[in-house]
Amino acid sequence: MLKEVHTAKQPIGEPRRRWFESPQLDLYVWYGGEDEVIQFQICYNKGPGEQALTWSRDGGLSHHAVDDGEGRVFHMKSTPVLSASTEFDSAELRALFEDVARKLEHDLYEFIIHQLARSST
Repeated sequence: MLKEVHTAKQPIGEPRRRWFESPQLDLYVWYGGEDEVIQFQICYNKGPGEQALTWSRDGGLSHHAVDDGEGRVFHMKSTPVLSASTEFDSAELRALFEDVARKLEHDLYEFIIHQLARSST
């Protein structure tokens, strides 16, 4: 089950954000002025092979692999970054999200499910 991490950083001048985590995936949500969702990101397959699906109000859906910054010989771990866009199984991601997010607040859950459903059309 997703649990909210209440220590998510709130940089001054940036939209309010929330962070939820589970062993299977992390969910990040950004809110605009009237507490409307303006962006969310689902990071799944945590660890090597991690993937990220991002939805934004202005840009729609995008999917990327996550370079976790590990595995560089004689170097400190780097900050994870999104790399080249990748294909993904939207039905599988939706099923995973539904499984771990059942106890998420209803409006947020429905909003994300709606966006995931749009990715399979």
